[in-house]
Amino acid sequence: MSVLRQRLRLALPWVQPLAVGVAWATTSWLATAVVQRGGLPWDVPLLNYWHRHATPALDKLAIFLTITGNTWPMVGTGLLVAGWLLARRQRQEAWVFALSVGGSMLLTQVIKALVARPRPVLWTSIRPEHTFSFPSGHAMDTAAIATALGFLAWRYRAHRLTWLLAPLFALGVGWARMYLGVHNPSDVLAGWTAAVGWVLLVQGMANRPLWDRLAY
Repeated sequence: MSVLRQRLRLALPWVQPLAVGVAWATTSWLATAVVQRGGLPWDVPLLNYWHRHATPALDKLAIFLTITGNTWPMVGTGLLVAGWLLARRQRQEAWVFALSVGGSMLLTQVIKALVARPRPVLWTSIRPEHTFSFPSGHAMDTAAIATALGFLAWRYRAHRLTWLLAPLFALGVGWARMYLGVHNPSDVLAGWTAAVGWVLLVQGMANRPLWDRLAY
């Protein structure tokens, strides 16, 4: 057992619950700020910053990331990964992955309906949206996929590039939603934290203690 894995085995019994708590506390704080005060002080300044620096190249990149990070591409990705796990006869892992990603997608719609935040209208977006804004579904879906893939990459000794590319994609999609002016920064941050908190909770409850699995 490597020194790194030994340290992780000792740390994870309290790190994982702490991470879940921090993620959901952040999401709750953001939701409270939106309901009580209409948002965070840095929402409008950050949106205006990206709008001032808009370029045709960034427009194309933002639209590409928005399309690839949309719900149906993420559903397709989730089904492909779950199907791959089933083909390997890893039924439990497949169900846990499906619950991690699918549950996060359903949770997005529940929170949207409860908070009912309208979209920002600082300018006319080149790719407008008309549903509720909080949290960002794009941010939440891609963050859930990235987090769930991170667990699989560790367990199956997948290429470490997964740990880099999946989170970068989720970050890029979140940026695109702000750049296009269809989500506030607080919407995107809430999507990330809610998704990470949900996936960590599902992984922690559905599997035997993660620190034992990491020892293998």
